[in-house]
Amino acid sequence: MYRILFAALLAAAADGQTLLSLDSQTKNVDFTKAAFTRPVKTGTILPSTCVVGDLFFQTNASAGSNLYGCTSANTWTMQSGGGGGSLAIDNNGTLVGSRNVMNLIGGLGVVNTISDTGTQINVQQSVDTSVIPSKASAQSGAMWLCSSAGSSSAYTCGLSPTLQSYTAGMVLDWKPNVNGAGGATTLNVDTLGAVTVKQADGVTDPVGADIVAGRLYHLWHDGAVFRLMTPAVSAASAATQPACNVSQRGRFWQTLGGTGVKDAVTVCAKDASDAYAWRSIY
Repeated sequence: MYRILFAALLAAAADGQTLLSLDSQTKNVDFTKAAFTRPVKTGTILPSTCVVGDLFFQTNASAGSNLYGCTSANTWTMQSGGGGGSLAIDNNGTLVGSRNVMNLIGGLGVVNTISDTGTQINVQQSVDTSVIPSKASAQSGAMWLCSSAGSSSAYTCGLSPTLQSYTAGMVLDWKPNVNGAGGATTLNVDTLGAVTVKQADGVTDPVGADIVAGRLYHLWHDGAVFRLMTPAVSAASAATQPACNVSQRGRFWQTLGGTGVKDAVTVCAKDASDAYAWRSIY
C-alpha cells in the first residue's frame, strides 16, 4: 500500500517539475561587463624566460606580428598564420609570390647582415671588396697593375687579387722590368701560362723600342695573344727601326740624336704606287 502511494507522489512531482528557459532567464545579463581572463600574457617586451607552450602578445609590434610562442626553453618564435599572414613580394611592381617566409640570400660580392632587435628585423647590406672594387681601389690603379720580372723576351707578372683565368677583352697595365729584346715575346700572368705579346695588329712581334723598362704599357687580350696598345710615337736611341709595311702603317718613329745631332721623326706611309716607306717629317 505504501509503495503504491510513493510511486504516485513521484509521478505527480515529475509532471509538475519546473522548466528552465535560457531565453527568458539570461536576457538581462550584460556580457560586456563580465570579467574575462586573457588567454595569453601581454606586454611590450618579450619575457627573458619561457617554457615550451607559453604564449605572449607583444602590444607594440606591427599588427599581425604580435603573437609569439615559446618553441624551446627561453626561445620565442613569432607565430604566423597561413594565407592571410603571408608576405607579398614584388619585383619592380610585379608580384613574385606570397609566402610566410622570406629568405634573404647575399649575391656575388653582396653581404647581408641581419639582426632581430626584438621589435623589428634589420637588414644591412654591404659589399665584399675582394669581389667588388671600391672607388679608392679603382683610383689607385692597383687592380690592373702587373709589374714584371723575367727576361727580355719571357716576362712574368702578378695581379692583385690573383688572376683566375685569361679572358678575351681583359685589360692590364704592364710595367716591364727590363728592355725588350725585340722579336718573339711572351708574358705569363700569375703562372696561368705564357701568352705571346704582339703589336697592336695582333700579328707583328714587338721591336726593341716597343718595350722599355719602367714604362707603363696598356695590354689587352684578344682571346689568343696580348696586344700592345702602341703609343702614337715610338722613341728609340739604339733600337732598329722595323720595316715599314701594312702592319706598321700610320706609325710614328722618333730616332733620338746624340749631342749636337738633331732627332729624326718619320711616319710609315704608302705613296700613290702603294709602296710603303718611312717618310721623313723632321
